[in-house]
Amino acid sequence: MSANNAHIKRLLATKQCQGGDLRDAHLTRLNLSGADLSGAKLMFANLNGTNLSNANLSGAELSFANFVAADLMSSDLSGVDAKGVNFLDAKLNHAQLGGADLVFANLVNTNLEEANLSGASLEGANLIGANLNNTQMNGINLSGANLGHAQIRNANLSNADLSNARLVEADLSDANLSGVNLRNANLLNANLNGANLTGADLTGANLAQAKLDGAIGLYQDNLVGMRPPDRPPASHNHPNMSYVSVLQTNSLHSSSNHLGLPRPGLPS
Repeated sequence: MSANNAHIKRLLATKQCQGGDLRDAHLTRLNLSGADLSGAKLMFANLNGTNLSNANLSGAELSFANFVAADLMSSDLSGVDAKGVNFLDAKLNHAQLGGADLVFANLVNTNLEEANLSGASLEGANLIGANLNNTQMNGINLSGANLGHAQIRNANLSNADLSNARLVEADLSDANLSGVNLRNANLLNANLNGANLTGADLTGANLAQAKLDGAIGLYQDNLVGMRPPDRPPASHNHPNMSYVSVLQTNSLHSSSNHLGLPRPGLPS
């Protein structure tokens, strides 16, 4: 079903289209900075290269819409339904995405620095090379997501679900990973220097060649630090360990099949 032409005209004339029907609309490379599209229906719409900085898209329906290289800086996308949306190379820094549904979204090379993604769902999303530095992501669902080579420095991921996530060569230095679920996650060559992993569940995680200088909370209760991967503990059956085992620098975890997780969007 096509967009309502009257709604498109109203948007272009006034930048106001709350609740409007813009399905399949062609809105590429327009200046819609500060527009009010709250609750609008933008499924399958094409907004390639469009300027939506400081726009209000809260509660909008954006499933499978195209926002490639769009400027959404400081925009409000809280509570959007954006399954399968394409944010490749988009600017979403300082954006509000709390509670957003971004399942299987394409966020390759997307700039999300200092954005708010608290409580959002990005299950199976592709975030290869994304910038998530200083981002608020407490309680986020990133299970099965691909964050290979992503920049996640000083981000807040407390109580997040990163089970089965791919974090190969991701930079998580100084990140808050307290209470995070990292079961079967692939952290090969990841940078966890200074990260807080207090209460994290690393059962089955691949930490081969990960950087762990200054990381805390890898042991529950009485232990607050972790030996480097090339100096594994003498026993793999420590009762207070928050994960199954520490991998040696040159070894691969037996669950290395997680390198083959489905990754929507561009290949790694």
